[in-house]
Amino acid sequence: MKNRLLALALVVSFFVLAVPSASAVSNGVVKVGLRYGSTALASANLENAEGAGYEFGYYDQDRRFVSLGRTDVTTITMSPAGGSSVTVTRTNSSEVLYQHGGGNCPLGVRPAGNSTWFKGYRYAGGFEYVPESAGSLKVINVVDLEDYVKGVVPYEMPGDWPLAALEAQAVCARTFVQGHNKHLRDEGFDVCNGVDCQVYNGRGTGKNEPTAESDRAVDNTAGLCIYYNGVLVQDAVYHSSDGGATEDGANVWGTETGYLRGKADPYEAQTSVPNNSYSVTYTAGELSWILDQKGHSVGTVRDVYVSEYTPLGNVKQVTFVGSGGTKTFTGDDCRMIFYSSTYQKSVSSMRFDINGRRGGTGGLSVNGTGVLSTLDGVSVISGGGTTGTLRGNSASAITASGTVTVTASAPQPSAGGNSNGNFVITGTGNGHNVGMSQYGAKAMAEQGHGFREILNFYYTDIDIH
Repeated sequence: MKNRLLALALVVSFFVLAVPSASAVSNGVVKVGLRYGSTALASANLENAEGAGYEFGYYDQDRRFVSLGRTDVTTITMSPAGGSSVTVTRTNSSEVLYQHGGGNCPLGVRPAGNSTWFKGYRYAGGFEYVPESAGSLKVINVVDLEDYVKGVVPYEMPGDWPLAALEAQAVCARTFVQGHNKHLRDEGFDVCNGVDCQVYNGRGTGKNEPTAESDRAVDNTAGLCIYYNGVLVQDAVYHSSDGGATEDGANVWGTETGYLRGKADPYEAQTSVPNNSYSVTYTAGELSWILDQKGHSVGTVRDVYVSEYTPLGNVKQVTFVGSGGTKTFTGDDCRMIFYSSTYQKSVSSMRFDINGRRGGTGGLSVNGTGVLSTLDGVSVISGGGTTGTLRGNSASAITASGTVTVTASAPQPSAGGNSNGNFVITGTGNGHNVGMSQYGAKAMAEQGHGFREILNFYYTDIDIH
């Protein structure tokens, strides 16, 4: 009876003239879109993870929670009530706990305690509910920045990896969310919770959740971000593995970015990278259909080949030749054009060849400032200070991990061609090849490198503070 009387006392309507913040991560608070657009909900349930109740109100333009009432009911349901109004009821009943009139400020709900359950995941912070035009609710998690990073790190990188790798991931995640707000203007939140931004699952499912080590990595790096020329970097991007070399951001996305410079990666090969090599086969008919569905029809595909490699040996251009014309794709489109949910096929990285020929290893990076296409005739200085000239195209070098063999060769266009009616694409790596390789970070951490060394290797001319 106490629960019912307390709940009924909170049936109110509220209108406010405040508008949402126009900048990302205000006052150390992140807004994460959990359900929106096609995934918005007809109604949204919450269950308090600590057996306590909830506060109702709204988040002001500085993302501070303004409380207008509370209930000790632990399972609640939010439903759109017309216009910008939202009704809160006890789950599985018609008992109204709170009526939010909306105005310009969405309903805010905050658990009494530290976390609450939503759709099988436990989340820190509170929630906003925004009615959509189709009669559904957009659900936004409003969470402290450091709690947000703790909800990213173990889902973007295994939580049992070496601490230095997890610390590097934490700095990247923290930097990315503060420099990235592409959803804010249109959707009202800073980042989504999927791979389009960063994977974010809060405190997890109970079975799959942040580890003590991943939380420690976030605490150890609290507040640290990546800067370039004194400015927070806008894209602290990363990928699973580069397959041998990262790539200039300009060659992938077309925009010159000083801190996203590609380089040969000697580290990845020194750790185990599952599924680092891949092969996928397309028929001419499949490629013709894929291109047609994406608005790039060339008729029946007769040939497809890598028409240009970067100096580092990654793919820069792919050309399709068909009965109705020729089409060339550049940058990240070189891998994304092959993606098909219908055929369940895709190309995993920017480092591949078609029908068995690729352009060598792509050269050797020297001090991160240039790439050698050959070692023959190169002058070197030994550890003893003497100089010499290399002959041939390979040499031994001493690194922090021991002696390794290095080679360099100029990349050449792929031969392409139709092999028995099929096009076989083979490659190494997984992702867009720009920024930090996560498996490279793991390898560096296993060799004793700290998170600052990891980040300074994969990003160029940066500061971390």
